[in-house]
Amino acid sequence: MDGILIIDKPKGFTSHDIVNIARKALKTRRIGHIGTLDPNATGVLVLCIDRATKLVKYLENHSKTYEAEFCLGIRTDTDDITGKILEIKDATSLDDMRVFSSINSFLGKQKQFPPAYSAVKLNGRKLYELARKNIPLPDLDARDIEVHEIKNFKVIEKGKKYRFEVTLKVSKGTYIRSIARDLGELLDIGGTLTELRRTAIEDFLIEDTCSLEELKEGNFQIREPFAFLGLSEFVADEEIARLVDNGRYLEPDLFPSKTDTIIRNKAGEPLAIYYYDEPRNQMRMSVKWC
Repeated sequence: MDGILIIDKPKGFTSHDIVNIARKALKTRRIGHIGTLDPNATGVLVLCIDRATKLVKYLENHSKTYEAEFCLGIRTDTDDITGKILEIKDATSLDDMRVFSSINSFLGKQKQFPPAYSAVKLNGRKLYELARKNIPLPDLDARDIEVHEIKNFKVIEKGKKYRFEVTLKVSKGTYIRSIARDLGELLDIGGTLTELRRTAIEDFLIEDTCSLEELKEGNFQIREPFAFLGLSEFVADEEIARLVDNGRYLEPDLFPSKTDTIIRNKAGEPLAIYYYDEPRNQMRMSVKWC
């Protein structure tokens, strides 16, 4: 069970709900997940099982791809359609080229303010916990994000409401709800997210997922996690393998580069991940696997 399970999260479940279901199905408590999905969102949710929980930190920064549906002409307090409607405007005047060029203006690196109803923590408490209790939120700092790609723009409704679909590939920490909100502000019309489906987290793809029903039936595949880390690797001889087993520092010259590196034995089995300790000018163990 030391590996990766990719779930197609259905609507109406929190990410933590999925973790609890997986714990019962797999009979283990040691499960962590990558990239929280809102209850209204569906798609790729990556679970790290048992020892693979040690590897979460190497997977958290992966880019994510979403298929989203935006509605212009509505503004809500959650920046998605599940929230309280704050304002409705007539979007009849919007034309496709203006919306298309406006959404594409979000390409690249930028600052983004997270939604008030989000899992971002403030003094140890999640923002949505404060927002639900009507506790005033202080001014939040904008966060660095990047929109890598925007494609598949398709208008699906025009009139008093303007709805369109679009695919976005974004960096860690990017809120698609915030893009809907900010697009609405840019067009002075209001905007909210109506549908969201995550189709990929880097190399974890929607076509490789299993459903909750398949999970409960035992029809799933646990994937070897090291193939998804994107780290440098080298094969250790028996002497180096013994040093690794004892958690010893290693000389950087043994490694292909001074970056986080997977060490494997001659049989190809992962032994550990080492990182570069610059003050000591040595490679140091980050994760022990075997």
